[in-house]
Amino acid sequence: MAGNGQGWNPRWGWDGQNNNPSPYGVGGYGTGFVGNAGWGLYSMGMQPGAAVPPPSQGPTYVIPQGGVQPPLPVFPGQPGGTRLPNPHPVVSYETPALNMTNSTGGVGCEPGYNYYFPALHTKIHVIKAQSPPWRLPAGMSLHFGAYHVPTNTTVAELLKGFGATNSTAKKNRVTEVVQGGNGKWYKGLSIAGDDKDDLKKGLKDLGWDHTRTGRPGEKPVVWLWITRD
Repeated sequence: MAGNGQGWNPRWGWDGQNNNPSPYGVGGYGTGFVGNAGWGLYSMGMQPGAAVPPPSQGPTYVIPQGGVQPPLPVFPGQPGGTRLPNPHPVVSYETPALNMTNSTGGVGCEPGYNYYFPALHTKIHVIKAQSPPWRLPAGMSLHFGAYHVPTNTTVAELLKGFGATNSTAKKNRVTEVVQGGNGKWYKGLSIAGDDKDDLKKGLKDLGWDHTRTGRPGEKPVVWLWITRD
């Protein structure tokens, strides 16, 4: 992460000067200004007893109690689907990969540069809960973050990008969770930070590829639970 006042960003000058006129304070133009984290939380039918997400995470959506997922994020062409109000992405120190750090230490591309995006991405929803989802009562309200992630990302890069950087490698873990209906979750593949062979694998090698769109008639998105302690 940048934002230490040492890096240059392409639109607002030197990072750390807090001279971004945007009220959101986001890194969309490579700013080093951390904005209002309140924009990073979008509550859909928040219910009593909901699992509280870790701080500084965004954007965040909610599966309400009963396990009925609202049409958010919206899939293009989804029958009857309408785009609901969305929060603007925010800088998150809990998820370093949400922000690009350039060679000067700034956030975003350097002046005159554009970013060349990877061709293939998978859709990943990361559940934000203190307890394993498969041990929670069925239908419990859960927060989750929705991400497009390049399919050539390795498991090691995924863990690091989502802040799973505990110095004790085996405590860093990514676990796939599967929806079982009626608001129930089941545990799937789990990889720890000391599984050297699995850490080298790309997401596409695990079946977390561009076909996981969540669109009607296509494969579901990837649901993960990522921990570091």
